[in-house]
Amino acid sequence: MKNKALIFLSACILLFSATTIAAKKGPKPSGPATQSTLSGVVFDKDSNEKLAGVTIQLTETDQKIYSNAKGEFTLDGIAPGTYKVKINCISYNDKEMTVKVSKTQNEKLKVLLNPVTP
Repeated sequence: MKNKALIFLSACILLFSATTIAAKKGPKPSGPATQSTLSGVVFDKDSNEKLAGVTIQLTETDQKIYSNAKGEFTLDGIAPGTYKVKINCISYNDKEMTVKVSKTQNEKLKVLLNPVTP
């Protein structure tokens, strides 16, 4: 019985060690010169309230993020270039924007969404 417990404990330690090592060997980010950040805040155009849970997606890369409780979002690790940004939220009209991301400065957006009218 002690041998089975010892084998089980050894297997758990080995599995935990392998998982920890694998997590540390993840992909290395490129240097800051090749990657930029796209961030911003999403507002209701009529009330000027910040909107949480809005989907912001770069259509060329399939990168997607949701705005937080303060309406803010940040997409990191974006290669410089021109992107189509698709923004949508329930009860609001979808919006598409073209954004140029530079390697020398981070792009900041102020997004105004129009509520769907009945």
